[in-house]
Amino acid sequence: MANRWYVVHTNTGFEDRVKAWIEERVKSDGYEELIREVLIPTETIVEPVKGGKKKTSVRKFFPGYILVKMELNEKSWHFIRNIPKVIGFVGGKLKEGKIDPDSVPDIDEKEVMKIKRQIEEGTLKPKPRVTFEKGETVKVIEGPFSNFSGVIEEVKPDKGKVQVLVTIFGRTTPIELDFNQVEKI
Repeated sequence: MANRWYVVHTNTGFEDRVKAWIEERVKSDGYEELIREVLIPTETIVEPVKGGKKKTSVRKFFPGYILVKMELNEKSWHFIRNIPKVIGFVGGKLKEGKIDPDSVPDIDEKEVMKIKRQIEEGTLKPKPRVTFEKGETVKVIEGPFSNFSGVIEEVKPDKGKVQVLVTIFGRTTPIELDFNQVEKI
């Protein structure tokens, strides 16, 4: 049987620990052929804090879930189920009162590659946690218009940008700024 990706349900907040336990036990128990990779989908988020500083944090895409690339059989199924803080595999049907490992659905490799790309992009271009709305007053905290205040005319969440109307020399001028260049007043 081939190595496929499966979703494993863990106690929320223990994803990193479960990943470490699986990786340690795979080495110590000699399961390298059965369990290939453990993935915790995350993204990096930047939040402005007081004084124009930024705080970077990592957020999990699917809290309480990890992805495991493995050959799923009776042996590997029990191996994963016996890791502390693992609740079980997502999906699967009962057979003779127990989950049938052959019925556990896998995730398409293309989907996992898409998630991996999102992780890479998220790390390269952190997403701001704050949300802005049209008509909101903001203060520019970075760039040539630093310390100017203005009103948001347009929000572009997919690009992480806002268009702000700033008054410069008595004239209202629209400027486009990144979310992390402005803060709410």
